[in-house]
Amino acid sequence: MKNIINKNLLSFRDELHARPYIKLGNNLRTFHFAYLIKENDEKKAWKHLNQFLINEGYDGLPSENFKYWVAENSDLIIRYECHTEFISLTLIYPNKIDIKNNILSNLFDIDFLNELPLNFLKNFPGQHFLSTWIEMTPNSHDFKPIDIEKYFYHDNFAGSNVAEDGANIFMSFKSDVTDFLNSGFRRVLIQNKNLRTRRTGRLLQRIVELETYQVLSLLGLPEVRKETSNLSELEKKITEITKSVSKNAKINLINKSKQSPNYQSELNQLSYVVAKIEEIASSTNYRLSATSAYYKLVEQRVKDLREERLESFQTNNEFLSRRLQPAIRTCEAFSRRLETLAVRAQRADNLVRTQIEMRIQIQNKNLLESMNLRARAQLRLQETVESLSIIAITYYVVGLLGTLVNPINFDNMLFSKEVFLAFCVPIILVLVWFIAKLVRKKIKI
Repeated sequence: MKNIINKNLLSFRDELHARPYIKLGNNLRTFHFAYLIKENDEKKAWKHLNQFLINEGYDGLPSENFKYWVAENSDLIIRYECHTEFISLTLIYPNKIDIKNNILSNLFDIDFLNELPLNFLKNFPGQHFLSTWIEMTPNSHDFKPIDIEKYFYHDNFAGSNVAEDGANIFMSFKSDVTDFLNSGFRRVLIQNKNLRTRRTGRLLQRIVELETYQVLSLLGLPEVRKETSNLSELEKKITEITKSVSKNAKINLINKSKQSPNYQSELNQLSYVVAKIEEIASSTNYRLSATSAYYKLVEQRVKDLREERLESFQTNNEFLSRRLQPAIRTCEAFSRRLETLAVRAQRADNLVRTQIEMRIQIQNKNLLESMNLRARAQLRLQETVESLSIIAITYYVVGLLGTLVNPINFDNMLFSKEVFLAFCVPIILVLVWFIAKLVRKKIKI
């Protein structure tokens, strides 16, 4: 047990240092790609990367899959990072941007895309969802919005001073016209003023993560839009059911009716509504939870940049607050709406079931009353039969007594046989009645 604990502690300590920042220079042309993965894509990606590295003259990868790997030579640095549901692949080309007299002659050079390993990227396992082109230069040119617009092909971008005046960054958040991998690149320009190698690697990694998490945080929005109409329908059904139950309950209250309508139809509808809500919750729960988690990471990465405003530019925080936050709020509102609807459906279900139980109780009460009336009728009938039985028994006993006294000669007696039997009838009748009463009393006890 102690060995297992020690191994776990070592594993935890290693995890804290599993993805170190790369030491980088200040002249970099970087291409970042991200892929959504499924069950076996991680193993396939590791093999795919291994084959590519061997073909390019790098050392092969270990047979065991790693979550993080960096392969580099003088012309290219490849950074591989595997997460729970996506893989990020970053290609860093040092010293590819020409700087002459503080003029950037080949910034975002389209011809350089021919240098990228297109087949490797296109056939990479997983579903491609992000391409980012990051240019980092050490120049100190004072960019104006119109200068950046020339590189980004639109005028809706963000720019700010970051890392305590260590760099200026300009981010597009919109795909360019290159259509590389059928999506184009989201462009980022970084002016590296005075960052050291480790801080440069840290800044580049934060930009890459900000780009990735910002896109991942929006994956839940299409599902929310798809299910919103279904949610509206379910809300309408619950409203109709509760109105119907309320109306019937009011009618019963006014009329003081002891009868309750049959709510089987409402119960069937509610069963469908509850099942549908559970289906929607099951299909969206993971994505909505992931959306919230990714957005928190986006907020943290923006905070880590320590932005300061550049003249005439909106900051990244302002841009994302205006564009990304409404989408996240929509997802959060959908999640709360779904939870509220589930509670409403449960309350409506309890209401209908209560009405049904009341109806069953009324039916049981009516049945018991009917059984009570029958029991009373049976008791009266039984009492009538018992009276007749006493007379019948008396009749038979008198007949039997007459047979028994036949041998007796009544001629010498003061009364005849008939008088004797007539005198015995009331005595026998009272005796039989008394015996029947004792028997009934004993049975009741």
